[in-house]
Amino acid sequence: MRLSGRLLYFACLAALAVVAALAEARVAAPSIASALVWAALLATAAGAPGLVRRRAWPLALPLLAAGAYLVARVQVPLPSGGHGFAGLGFYFGQIHSGAHAYATRTFPLPLAGAAGLKLLLTLVVYVAAGLASLLALSLRRALAAIVVFLVLLGFSLTVDGARSVVALPLTFLLLSGCLLALSRSLERARGTAEGIVAGAATAALATALALLLLVATPVAASKPWQDWSKWGPVAQDTTSLTFDFMLNFPSLLDPKTNAPVFSVRSSSPSYWRANALDYFSGRAWFATLPPGTPLAPASPADPNTYNVPPGASTAMGTPDVEVFKLQSLSTPFLLSGGVPQVVIVGGQAPTYSTVSQALRTARPLQPQASYSLTANVAHLTPNALVARGRDYPAGVAADLVLPFRAAASLTRQQWLDTLSDSGAAQEWRGLYALNQQIVGQATDPYQIALRIEQYLRQHYAYSLAPPASRFTSPYAAFLFDTRIGYCQHFAGAMALLLRFNGIPARVAVGFTAGGLVGRDTYIVTRNDAHAWTEAYFPHVGWVSFEPTPGDDLPGIGPSSTNAGFTDPFPSDGGATSVAASGAAPPKLQGLPSGASAKQRSGGVGAATPVSHTPDWLLWALGLAIALLVWPFARAAVRRCGLHRGSADDRLRASLSLVAAELRDYGLPVPRSQTLIETSRLLRERLDYDATPFTNRAEAVLFGGRPADKRDLADLARLRAELRRRLRARAGWAGAMRARYGLRAALR
Repeated sequence: MRLSGRLLYFACLAALAVVAALAEARVAAPSIASALVWAALLATAAGAPGLVRRRAWPLALPLLAAGAYLVARVQVPLPSGGHGFAGLGFYFGQIHSGAHAYATRTFPLPLAGAAGLKLLLTLVVYVAAGLASLLALSLRRALAAIVVFLVLLGFSLTVDGARSVVALPLTFLLLSGCLLALSRSLERARGTAEGIVAGAATAALATALALLLLVATPVAASKPWQDWSKWGPVAQDTTSLTFDFMLNFPSLLDPKTNAPVFSVRSSSPSYWRANALDYFSGRAWFATLPPGTPLAPASPADPNTYNVPPGASTAMGTPDVEVFKLQSLSTPFLLSGGVPQVVIVGGQAPTYSTVSQALRTARPLQPQASYSLTANVAHLTPNALVARGRDYPAGVAADLVLPFRAAASLTRQQWLDTLSDSGAAQEWRGLYALNQQIVGQATDPYQIALRIEQYLRQHYAYSLAPPASRFTSPYAAFLFDTRIGYCQHFAGAMALLLRFNGIPARVAVGFTAGGLVGRDTYIVTRNDAHAWTEAYFPHVGWVSFEPTPGDDLPGIGPSSTNAGFTDPFPSDGGATSVAASGAAPPKLQGLPSGASAKQRSGGVGAATPVSHTPDWLLWALGLAIALLVWPFARAAVRRCGLHRGSADDRLRASLSLVAAELRDYGLPVPRSQTLIETSRLLRERLDYDATPFTNRAEAVLFGGRPADKRDLADLARLRAELRRRLRARAGWAGAMRARYGLRAALR
């Protein structure tokens, strides 16, 4: 095929890669279309050596590997000091973090604070484009390349929450037809104009028919076929629990599958906090998960004891020693009641402290592990939070961020004018009016927090199976439509309303206190998984609130759900005297009769198998698999020509394979060697007379006779006999060297 035809073929493949990249970009917010397009084009170019010269296709493998590393370096720069295997380990860690974020976030995938997720999406597009380029350019398998791109396109078109489009699939269909037409011409010495025009006309006709069907039917790119966001990355297991604070699995709280997950010994029962969700995307709450500050051992003589920096909480309290023992729980987070001050973790596990006052280890702790910590358990009275003002330190500024403006100093119309015209933003039009209804004329942050807490407890109902809604955000559906949800809905809605009033807030996740089984000893089960709200008060720190009905914060404190709570605002009618909603609270649904409060708390975990496999074993296993697969993959690629083209083409491929196998065993077979010379070599070195086979092959190559099935079968028998003799002469070690492409020496 002429150079112009090859360039057109390459351009068509590159255009298909761009379409697939643009389709994949629709699953993330904000869009990373430019990064995905450049990754797709780079992968397509890296796979192009096979188009320039057919036998140069192995050059594409190192080019693709180098391109993948370049993509990773551009997306996530290496930290200072990272190089060599340390740099590869860093990127593998980023990919693992991205896979975790993908499995736990809802569509469209929010990329804020998730560099690993952005890298993962980019590498997926790069790998798909690279594989398609190898198939289409080197192996001349255009249809297989189209199928690879179709996987990306089909996935993006079936993602919940993504805007329906018609242009992308139609463009993909048109380009696929053109690529198939050009691939037929690629097999010929020069392409025919008639073939190219006929192929393009067929592709255009198929695209027009598809457009006609899409326009004429009501199912055109409407609802997705599958709710991919509910697919878990691993199978669920009923015997172990991997704590994942960002997944919404109410099935975790099924009393039929309840099981102990850990025990704790403490004199001050409280909610056992694991982490906090501090970023709201407009649809869901997430943890930004910064790496955290590594904790230094208290002393060289005691490397398992770490002092924890105080963070933003300054409230006075009493120290409490808490001893945790995991039973069926695997988690990198160290649970604590109160603000951790000192932690003791066995095995010298590197421990980090995050900005949300969470403690996490470098690797997840497995069942039967134990640790202890000393935590500051604050004892606050309601009056201690009155008139604290709004002088918030810079460290909590991130806990005020919303995807829209706050209500402070704005009129309702001014706030509505700030909303964009997108459907996701318009879902929140009723937030200003609802906030005014709840908060009224209150200005003190503590009074606002109490009013929001009590309003949600009184006017919203609990259910593990909230009804479906037309809203895309589960929190907008909860506040404005269904008014039914579980603990994450309540906690997330309160944190959202607090931020809307200019009060730093976040969603704390962990477990309720559990059941008392002995003196100061509590057993915590799956049904104790829970989420609640934390609000920040100057010179005090983070204070817990419980907006979920049926649950009470343990102990005595400033939340109205605590025992002994005293209303600090009697002149205003009290925190429980909020404005009536004008409608009766919805009827409670989905609760078994006699369900306890802990069974009604929202699930924040995902049941998954616990892995105990060390990293070095995974690397060794991967290397062993690669070494095992390589000779079979090499042989399959070399034998591709035996099954395509005309009988003459397959005969030439069979003869080339004979020469290649002889070279593997160290026999000199130059490209210019004739069949007669090859036959003489076989007689001298292998004591094998191949003259009948070479004579038949010469009759085809030079006598004008077409090859038939008998010729191909004879050559297949010749190759089989040669392999047997070569293996016998080289021995098993030499035969293995030859299979891996290492020259073997015959005896």
